[in-house]
Formats: sequence, C-alpha cells, structure tokens
Amino acid sequence: MSAPDIHLVSNKRPGYRKELGFWTVVFLATGGILGPAVGFTPISVLALSGPSGILSWIIAFLLMLAVAMSYVELGTMWPRAGGVAYYPAKSSGPIVGTMNAWGSLVGYALAVPSIVVAFTEYLSYWFPALYKNGVLTTSGILVSILVLLVIFFINTLRIRYMGQLNNIFTVLTIVGLVVVSIALFGHFQPQNLSHFHGFMPFGANGLFLAIAATIYGYGGFRQPIDYAEEVRDPGRTIPKAVFLTMIITLVVYFIESLSYVGAIHWGAMGVPVGGWAKLNTLAYPFVSEAGGVGLPMVGLIAMLTMLIASFKDGYIYFGGASRIGYTLGRYDGYLPSLFTRMMANGIPLPSVILTLAVSTLYIVLLPSFSSLFPLVASALLLSYAPGPLSLAIFRVKHPNEPRPYKLPWVGVLAPFAFVVSSLMIFWSGWNSIRILMPSVFVGLLLLFFYARRKRITRDDVVHGIWMPIFQLAIMALSYLGSTNFGGTNAIPSPWDSILMAVISLGFYYWGYRSGLSYQGEGVFDEEAAVGES
Repeated sequence: MSAPDIHLVSNKRPGYRKELGFWTVVFLATGGILGPAVGFTPISVLALSGPSGILSWIIAFLLMLAVAMSYVELGTMWPRAGGVAYYPAKSSGPIVGTMNAWGSLVGYALAVPSIVVAFTEYLSYWFPALYKNGVLTTSGILVSILVLLVIFFINTLRIRYMGQLNNIFTVLTIVGLVVVSIALFGHFQPQNLSHFHGFMPFGANGLFLAIAATIYGYGGFRQPIDYAEEVRDPGRTIPKAVFLTMIITLVVYFIESLSYVGAIHWGAMGVPVGGWAKLNTLAYPFVSEAGGVGLPMVGLIAMLTMLIASFKDGYIYFGGASRIGYTLGRYDGYLPSLFTRMMANGIPLPSVILTLAVSTLYIVLLPSFSSLFPLVASALLLSYAPGPLSLAIFRVKHPNEPRPYKLPWVGVLAPFAFVVSSLMIFWSGWNSIRILMPSVFVGLLLLFFYARRKRITRDDVVHGIWMPIFQLAIMALSYLGSTNFGGTNAIPSPWDSILMAVISLGFYYWGYRSGLSYQGEGVFDEEAAVGES
C-alpha cells in the first residue's frame, strides 16, 4: 500500500480519488453514449423517417444541449458522484428527492443487465446456442453472468485503471465505426436520398418520431456528472468534456447514418425496394448491408465494434449505478449507512455489490435486450427533468456559490430543458411508463430510512407533492396519447406531445415556486464530500 493510501485510511474516512483527467472524462461520456445501440439506433431512425432521419441527429443535439449544460452547471458547482440523486433532494426536499433518486437507481440498475444481455446477443452471431426465440438460453444467461462478474471486478479497481481501460475501448469503438462508415461510403448511391418515396417518405410525423428516437442517443452525457467527485479540476474539465462529447456523438451518429443510407442495396439485403420500415426487421443491420455490397469483412468489423461498445458501456453504467447507491445512503439518507462505506482505493464496495446483485437478478428475470431497454430508457429519462429545475432554484437560493460554468439565459433554457426532458419520458411510450411509474412510487418507501435521521415535516410534503402528481399526469397522458407512443389515441399526434409540453411547463413553475419556498435541506450536507483536496 502506498503512503497516500495509509494516510487516507488512518487519518480520515476514505473517499473518492480525483484521478480522471480531461480526455478520460471525454471518453467516459462518449463511451457511455456509444453503447450497444450504435448497431441499431441509426437504422431505426431511418426506418421511422427514411433519409430525413439523418437530420434528426442535428435537431436532437440542439434539443439536448440545454439539458446537458444544465447538469454541467450543477456538476461543477457541487461536484457529487451520483449527483443526479443529490441535486433534486437539496433543492426540493425528500419527496422529490426520493422519487428522482430511486428512479435513477432503477434506470442505472436496469441499464447494466440490458447492456450485458445485448453483449451476449451480439455474441450469439457466432454462438447461436446463446440466444434463441428472442431470449437468452440458459447458456446465454450463464455467459451474461460471467461477463457481469468481469464488469464487477473492473469496478472494484481504482478509478484510474477503469478510466485507462475505457480510453482504449472507447477509441476502438470510434475507430471501428469510422472504418465501417468509410467502407460504406465507397458504395454510396446518391439516389437513396431521394428516389425511393422521396427524402421524407413518412412526412413530418416520421421525422418527429425519428427525433424522439435520436434524442435518446445523447443520454450518456451525464457520466461526467455521475463521476464528478473523481474528476480533477471539475470546474474546468466537465464543461469542456460534456460539450466535446456531444459534438463527437453528433458527428459519429450522423456519419454512421449517412453512410448506411447511401450504401443500401435493397434486393441484396432482402428488403423490398423503398421499404424503409423493413430495415427494423434486420437482425444484424450492418452485417446485412456489408454483405449486400460485397464487404463481409466490414460486417465482421461492425460486429466486433458492437461487442466492444456493449462491454465498455456495461462497466461505465455499473460504476454510475454504484455511485448513485452511495449518494442515496450518504447524502440523501434513503439507504442504510452500510452503503456509505468506501474502500481505501476510493470505491464504494457495498454499493458495487448491490449493483451486481440487482443486475444478476434482472438478467435472469428479463433475458432479452428488447424487454429491458424500454424500461431502461424511461427510468433514466425520468431523472433528467428535475435537474434544470434544481439549477433555477439554486440560482435564487444560493446566488453566491462559485459556478465555474453558468448556463446562459437560465430563465428560458431551464424551463425549456425541463420540457424536453418531460417529452423524452412521454415519448418512451405507454408500455414502458405503465411499468415504470408504479416502480418509482415504490421508492417512496425509502423515506422510512430518511425519517430515521431527519423528521419528515409538513414543509417537505407541501413543497414536494408536485412531483408525484407530475408523474401521475405523465402516466395519464401517456395512456390517452397517440398510438405512436402506445396510447389509446384519445389525444392524437401531434396534439398529445404539444399537450405534454404545455402541462410540463406548468409543473416546472409549480416545482420552481415550491423549491423557492422550501425551507428544509433535504440532504445531509454535514456529510461533506471527501477526497476533494
């Protein structure tokens, strides 16, 4: 054990180690975004909108930028690992805090098994016995658990080593995607952009659905916030890293989508000419396209790239889940104090073990990516909306806090980001929301742990009740919304999304006024972050 380790153990409580530099943070966020979905999302977008789906990446980038930079201000003002579970609790109290924090934990805990299952499904391309009839076989489940144990081991290492490993895998992922795209550009057919039912074969509605799909592609931007206490000089590093990550993601997805459109050879791929919607039926889209243009080796590179992308995404989200678990125990008091224990190497081991147990359980219960991913998307997105709201509240209640980055035009961009985040939840669809929302309400039971350390007051309830009502409103509107998102079509498209935007704006101002009036703390700030020196 090195001298610094001895000092850390003997003189103060072990804490996170600040070992993540700028490029490591960039690759952490980029790696979190470019996960297993890189093999399917660009093609799903084309299936929804045809060639115009390429534009959706640009539009989604502009929509998500305000959300991302809201979290950048929060993460640089108060760097907290698992901060998504900290900021709403501090701004709005335990009711808002526990629902947001529990939803975040559910999302991250589900993300890990979904990514591991996706890894095994990709692996079944060479080993068909792992995956049959749309689900993992017994051997597939065992392989997934083995992969999960490797991910668990990586997450017990010092963050420096995990960061170095992730740098390698993220670079390999980007290089693989670029190589595949360049090879496909060599078979580019310009007529694919306009000759087969036009540039917008499904009209404005198709483009709208494509935007709803691509907006999820940028969701991993929050990884630097989740690891904020482990970032060196977070005030300078995080803003630049998040913005650069968003740009890299935009460029990679745009090039990937454009190259795929141009190289489509309908008959050779087994898809009817102009049958954009049929692209979603391809089990391995890049393998099918590479084979269609006579480049089987490119298909092999694509599959290897998807395997790497899935594996690295698994340990990134695993680490994020464990840090949220730690924050739920230490700063929020929603989990027992056991989960606040830290190893000398800066790893919250009890929370890491909890993530392993939950991930293993879900791999066994839901052994297919298609059954897990919609729930993952909804749960992760549910925790996005309170962030911009917390930022606006802190601007008023904590005006003198150092802010290395300040979101401009906060009076406009904070409510805009809240509305965008709310729409993302709504667009995830009724089939996911009807399962997720009851699960989030179960999280209110965690208030029993909170109440053991701090009494829940009338002020906590009065100024936090907007959150459960907001989630019930989303659930009701999702049920009544258009069939585009699994609803009953009582409110057809696009009026359902417009109504969702208006309603969410109303809840933003309700939550904003409640947060300004809230007199409690909602978190245990006497448990100050350690390891910040």
